[in-house]
Amino acid sequence: MKTEILEKLKQIPIFDDIKKNDDYMHELLVISQLRNATAGESIIKEGDIGDEMFIVFSGGVEIRKRTRAGDDYTVVRLSAEQNVFFGELALIDDDKRSATVMASVDSTFIVINKKDFLVLAKRQPQICLPITLAISKILSGRLRKTTQDMLTIFDALVNEIQG
Repeated sequence: MKTEILEKLKQIPIFDDIKKNDDYMHELLVISQLRNATAGESIIKEGDIGDEMFIVFSGGVEIRKRTRAGDDYTVVRLSAEQNVFFGELALIDDDKRSATVMASVDSTFIVINKKDFLVLAKRQPQICLPITLAISKILSGRLRKTTQDMLTIFDALVNEIQG
């Protein structure tokens, strides 16, 4: 089973810069745990504080958001074959979860805890720095998209007012 977990870790984009180093990947494997969830079970809940990152090892998830009116809607459904991971920001901050993630079918997750990640980072920064940089790139991309979306909305509003 450890070989399968290791192979899955190597497929996850935030580990791209370390995946060819067997020693680094073994250290990552050591801090990884497996967790099972049944279909319909919440893995993380929007608004909760979290301290774990999840990788879908088998099965699938549904990402859900709550509108300001309090209605839930499904943003996307994802499966293990897509090399899905979520909750990665919990490895570097202590903020609230931005969405609810539910198992869409019986699923297994590889879980990395923040405390274990930080211990590894202090002991072997050469492993965790590339991961942290990859997470930073994800954040930068999301911020750029949000900025572009805001400009699009602003332009549409100005056009509506002027037109």
